[in-house]
Amino acid sequence: MNGRQSATILFADDDPALSGFMDVILTRAGYNVVRASDGVEAMERVRQSPPDLILLDIMMPRLDGLEVLRALRHDPETSQIPIIMLTQKTHVEDRVKGFESGADDYVPKPFEPQELLARIYALLKRSEKVRALGPLMGVLGEWFSAQGIEQLGHELETAREIQFRLLPPSLPTLGGVEVGAMVVPTKSVGGDFYDFIPMPSGIGFAVGDVSGKGIPAALLMVMVRSLLRATASELIAPEEIVARLNRFLYRDLPSSMYVTMVFCVLPLGADRRLRVINAGHANPLLLRPGQPPRVLEVGGPVLGAFRAMRYPHEEAVLQPADLFVIYTDGVVEAPDRSGRALGVEGLAALIEPRRSEHPQAIVRAVLEEIRGRSTGPSRDDLTLLILKA
Repeated sequence: MNGRQSATILFADDDPALSGFMDVILTRAGYNVVRASDGVEAMERVRQSPPDLILLDIMMPRLDGLEVLRALRHDPETSQIPIIMLTQKTHVEDRVKGFESGADDYVPKPFEPQELLARIYALLKRSEKVRALGPLMGVLGEWFSAQGIEQLGHELETAREIQFRLLPPSLPTLGGVEVGAMVVPTKSVGGDFYDFIPMPSGIGFAVGDVSGKGIPAALLMVMVRSLLRATASELIAPEEIVARLNRFLYRDLPSSMYVTMVFCVLPLGADRRLRVINAGHANPLLLRPGQPPRVLEVGGPVLGAFRAMRYPHEEAVLQPADLFVIYTDGVVEAPDRSGRALGVEGLAALIEPRRSEHPQAIVRAVLEEIRGRSTGPSRDDLTLLILKA
């Protein structure tokens, strides 16, 4: 039987004859073999270079196998090494103690070489997924346990709840303009967001997308939303708001992260002139009855990547029955079952037949249809905001 050819096995036993025999058996099976004659030497070998698997005799001088096992399991750097205990057939109590202390398997003495090799091979195969998570284990440290993972899962759910509570609790009432918005994260927490911000000059609308996914993106999303609201409470012009936000993010973000965002302001009263800023985001879409979809091509650089940048604005005058659509790239890049992306024209085609409905109903139906296009889970967060004049 051929095992993992590159695997290194530490064989710890104080019987020199058995050690020599096992050296031959394991080497012929394609493994690299490291030997230790007692528990203290076994610990030293592991500290020098952690093996892929350990064969550990229980009865050894200076430090017995159970003490070695407990010490290895309590050290985060060695806690995931597969360990097979070697015990006498009659010592049932030792086997129980071994399993309670974290042994992965046991083999009674005397043993059949083929059975031992089969157990080694199976255990190494099972541990491959755990080995692939090595860097994550190092970061999680004490979290990487059954209790830690359970607590981490609970805290992620709490973070998800907090994140959704940060989204506007209700849609704004604008007198003549209806609003719909929704975000669907691909993970338990995500980096997309939308917001409605009361301002002296009107109502601000924002849709943002943080680079990356998961926990880092979610933390940055909360930061961006808070900074945007604080900045919009002090400034009026949308281009000044976005430029100041960029300066804050440039100062605080790691170089590997950035934010894209569409920010627009709708004046109060009868004026339906939207002032639109686009910071490296997907271009908004204007759908007017009887006309082809119009992509509002206005742009500036992403937020947080460059220190001092200008963000020009574009105006879009909303006419009756117009739909103004802001979305994240996850929406238009969502693949169908054949892998083809939805695209801007595909998004417009999903929205147009529903234009008589309230924007919130349109948003919900479109996102549900997009999620149903693919056989697997979404690869990116999905956020959609629609203004209907």
